[in-house]
This record gives sequence, structure tokens and C-alpha cells, in this order.
Amino acid sequence: MDSIMEITLDFFDEAFTATAKIIPGTVTKTKEFSFILNDDLLISEIKCNEKTADYEASSPIRPEFRPLSKKISIRNEENIQCIEIKYSGTISFSLENRSCWHNIITSDIKSLSWYSCWYPQELSIEIKHDKVIILNGQDYFLVKGRYDERGKAWEYGDRGYDPYNIVLYRKKALQTVSKPFMNIYFIDDSIEKQADKSVALYHEIIDFYNGNLFPQKDIPVLDVACASPAITVGGGYRRKDLMWCTSLGDNDQEIAWLNAHETAHIWCSGADSGSWEDWLNETTAEWASLLFALNKNDDLLFDFILKPKLEKYKSLPAIRTSDGLRPEGVHDKGTVLFYEMYKLFGVETIAKTVRLFADLEHKNTFSLLQALYDINESDVADFIKNGITA
Repeated sequence: MDSIMEITLDFFDEAFTATAKIIPGTVTKTKEFSFILNDDLLISEIKCNEKTADYEASSPIRPEFRPLSKKISIRNEENIQCIEIKYSGTISFSLENRSCWHNIITSDIKSLSWYSCWYPQELSIEIKHDKVIILNGQDYFLVKGRYDERGKAWEYGDRGYDPYNIVLYRKKALQTVSKPFMNIYFIDDSIEKQADKSVALYHEIIDFYNGNLFPQKDIPVLDVACASPAITVGGGYRRKDLMWCTSLGDNDQEIAWLNAHETAHIWCSGADSGSWEDWLNETTAEWASLLFALNKNDDLLFDFILKPKLEKYKSLPAIRTSDGLRPEGVHDKGTVLFYEMYKLFGVETIAKTVRLFADLEHKNTFSLLQALYDINESDVADFIKNGITA
């Protein structure tokens, strides 16, 4: 039997209770188990093989992109067959503390994601199957969920994508714009005006990317979950065919940028996002957006994306760090490095480099440089090699 983690979740007021049940499976034989969890959440009980277990909690740690968390360690006298973790509390995005990005719990929207460490993460065993069950869900709609009418519960998971990105809307507040290739969910009336523009631009972006800038792929229907007015700052993210954002944008340029950048991550991803190598994911996605602007001769969009980065890149540290960690502003620094490359070598060289990264088997800077050397683009490779340490 494969390993499984199933989380049962129930919301009340602006908090939740959860039970995570983890079965290591028949392959894994271990007497030790560990995980991390948001430090603000209260663990009420941990059971191991159906018996209450003692555990050790570390001092607070801050994992990459996430809030203060604690590492929980369990040691058992026999091989672990099942772990059950009961916990509760609340999480909320804080711009001041730069924590719990994209997470909020209100009466109209409940948004939970990896960025808050709301569920057990960095488990000491590999999980093959995931499922989240949300109880008492009859008054809500779960993006990408399946509703069990008999149990009045939403089920989510085991369908090829991360099930821990929960976006739950109160049905009475929810508005939807559905097209053949995109569904947009929101509760803010102003987003309706942005939706038609977003759909049209997304169609243009897919036409430019898929089979043109990048290799052809089957693109599934995209579900877009908007969090405004509960959260109005903090950008967005994409996980396969789910995109989370505060809103779709306040103008045509912002709408195009959001869709172009996040859609580019279908191809522009795979480098270690917790290290300096993340510059590859973000720089290539941003330059895919800039190439889209250039292709449609949209100077306003090009300047909208690039200008803020040109204004601040000089104060940022080098892309490549001595300790291997992700430096501040790696996104902006890499985009400006490619802008200098664009001015020196031209648009076709940028497009070629972005495509090379998308096609790499091993997504890292060394592999990209080697790929450039292999196609006799040594000047470009040397330019990047020198630029990431400047």
C-alpha cells in the first residue's frame, strides 16, 4: 500500500480545526517521524498506532517563504503504521510581518495554501496520495473540489495537483465568469469588469506561448481564484491549472502581466525555488511576458513590467549567493540582467535562452550555461556567468 495523508478540515468563525491522518504505507518501515507546522497552530493530540504519543517540538524556525513554524518529532518503539495529528487555530496574511502570503479566513472566503504551513509539511516520509476533506460545506463552493451530497463535505486531492491550496467561497457571495478555457471566481463586484479583458488576454498569451515561444502542450482549463477584498496586496501564484490572485488587475497592463507571467510558469519552472537558482524560474517567466509585449508591439506593457525593476535593481545583492540561499530581489535582478542581454544580443537571443531553460532536463544555471555553450552561444553564456555574480 502506498503512503497517504488525509486531512479533515472544519471551519468555525475565523479559525479551523484539523485532523491529519498519515499512513506511511507498506514500503516504509520506520520508528521515527517528523514534520513542520505553523507555530501559531495548537496541537491538541498526536496518536501513533492509535495510542497517544509523546512528541518533541523545536524552537521556532522560519522555512523559506513561510511563517514561523515548529518541527515536531516522534519516536516510537515499534514501526509506525499510522499517525494522527489533531490541531486548530487561525492563520492570516500579514504584510507587516511578511508571513502567510495568500492566506485568509473570513465568512465569505477561506483561502489556505502552502505559504502558511497550515498543514504538516517537510514530512520525513514521502507521501504518494493526498486528500483534503472539508466538513459542513453545504453553504460553500470549493474551487477544484468534489462535493459529497450525502456527507455534506467537499473532497479535494489525488487528481494530479497539490490539494492543499484551499479556496472556499460562500455560495451567496460567489460570482463566476466561465469560458471554454477559463473559469474566474470572485466576490468583489469590481472584478467582473476585469474578467472579459482577462479572458481575451489569456487567449492571446496562450496563442503566443503554446507552440510558438515554447513547445506545444495540452493546456487544461484554468481556474482563477480572486481573493479581493479579503486580500488586496501580495501578488499571485499558479499551481498547474489553478491560479490564485488578489484581483485580475486595475488596468490592461496589470491584467496582461498577471496572466502572462503566471502562465509562463507552465514552462518556466523546475529550478530550486528555495535557492538562488530561483532566478531562472522568475527571470524566464518575466521575459516570456516581455516577449509577449514585444510581439504585440505593446510599449505600455513592456515598460509597465520592466520599469519598476530598472528603478531598484542597483540596490539589490548579486543573484548568486555564497551560501546558496535565495537573495532579496532575485526576480528583479535577473530580469534586468536579461534586459542588458537583450540590448546587447537582441530579441531572438532572449527567446532562444528562455526556450533553452524550458527544455532543460536539469533546471539549474550550470545546465543552462552548458546548453548555450553547446549551441555555440559562448558570448551569451559568459555574459550570464559574469552577470549573476555582479
